[in-house]
Amino acid sequence: MTKPQSLADWLALLEKRHPVEIDLGLERTAQVLDRLCLSLPAGRVITVAGTNGKGSCIAVMERLLCDAGISVGAYTSPHLVRYNERIRINGIDVSDEAVCQAFEQIEEVRGEISLTYFEFGTLGALLVMAAAGVDVLLLEVGLGGRLDAVNVVNADIAIVTSIALDHEAWLGSDLNGIAAEKSAIARRGKPLIFGAAEPLEGMVNTVTQIGAELQCAEKDFFYDLPDDIRLPRPSVLCALQALKLLEPEVFSAVNANELSSIALPGRMQQASYQGVNIILDVAHNPAAAGHLAENIKSRTSGAVCAVVGVMKDKDIAGVIAPLRDCVRSWYPVLIPDQSRSAGVSEWQPVLDQTPVMDTVVQGVESALAASSRGDTVLVFGSFFTVAPAIEWLRDKGVNV
Repeated sequence: MTKPQSLADWLALLEKRHPVEIDLGLERTAQVLDRLCLSLPAGRVITVAGTNGKGSCIAVMERLLCDAGISVGAYTSPHLVRYNERIRINGIDVSDEAVCQAFEQIEEVRGEISLTYFEFGTLGALLVMAAAGVDVLLLEVGLGGRLDAVNVVNADIAIVTSIALDHEAWLGSDLNGIAAEKSAIARRGKPLIFGAAEPLEGMVNTVTQIGAELQCAEKDFFYDLPDDIRLPRPSVLCALQALKLLEPEVFSAVNANELSSIALPGRMQQASYQGVNIILDVAHNPAAAGHLAENIKSRTSGAVCAVVGVMKDKDIAGVIAPLRDCVRSWYPVLIPDQSRSAGVSEWQPVLDQTPVMDTVVQGVESALAASSRGDTVLVFGSFFTVAPAIEWLRDKGVNV
C-alpha cells in the first residue's frame, strides 16, 4: 500500500477500507488502544451521549474550561467543513500534520485489525490529545453509547443530554432500549448526568446495574439560565453540573454573559446576505426540529423560506412537521455524493408537488431569490446540507 501523503489521502483510504461504514462494537478499538499504550489524564474524562445536544454540551464545557486556563481536548463528530474540526486542543482545530502523525501511529500498530472510519478517527483523537498533555478530555459519542468506539475510554463523568428517536436502523425504536444503550457510557461509582427531570426506565435500570450515580436536571440539580442562551438548555444544564463536579472553582466563576455568548457552528448559526437573514442548523430528527421551530418562531420576523436536505433513513415527515406553520415556502434538495440522501421519491409524500433541487447551493440561491430584506432563509436537515451553504456564503464574503 502506498503511504498516504496528506490528510485527504488518509480520509479517502479510511472511507473505503472497512467493509461497512457503521460496525458497532468495542473489541477492535480496545485492542488497538491497548497497543498504543496511551497515557490519558486520570480522573478527568467527560463522555457525552444523547440524541441531540451533545456538541452543544461539549462546547459549553470547552469554552468555560479554556477561559479558566485549564487545558482541554475535545473530540466531536461529524465535522461541518474540515475534518480537523473533530479534534480541538484548547478550542483550536488541530493541524493536518497532527492528525496524519496520529493516523501513522495507528497504522503501525493495528496489524490485522480492521477499523472503521470512526474508530480510526477516535483513536487518532486520543493520540493527539495525549501528545498535547491536556488536563481534561471531552469525548462525544458518535452513535448510541454502549458499543460506540468512544466507550473504550472510562468516563469519570458521563452525560446523556437527551433521549429521542434517531438512528433507528441501529438503535431501534424503543425509547427504553435507546436510553439503556446511551446510559451504558456510565461507570461504577461515577456520576451519570441526564438533561431531563424524569429518566426512562431503561436508563434507571442500566445505571443501577452499572452502579453509577444518576443525577437529573431540574430534579437533582437546578441552575438559573439566561433567556438569551443560544444552545439547548438541557445541554447547558448538563455542562454546568459536570463542571461543578469536576472543577468547582470554574463553575463558581461562571456568569450569565459568558453563557449567552457561547455558540456552535451549525446550531442556530446566523448570518446575513444582502439584507436577508440566514439561519443554519443541522437538526435532522423530530426532536431537534421541534427545538429549531421554537427558536424560529421566537427569533425571526418576516417570511421564512426553508432549504432542507436530509438522509432517507430519517423520519422526514417528523422533521418537517414542527416547522410547517412557520415556513412560507420549501426548497427540498438532493445532497450530491451522499448515497443516503433523500431523493424525489422520499420528498414527494411529504412536500407533495414541491420541486426538488439538485444541490444545496441551488436551493439556497432559489430561496434567496424568493426572499425580501428582513426575511429569513433557513438551511437545515443534515451536516451535509449546512456545510455547502456555509462554503457558499464564505465564497460570497459572508463571515460565517
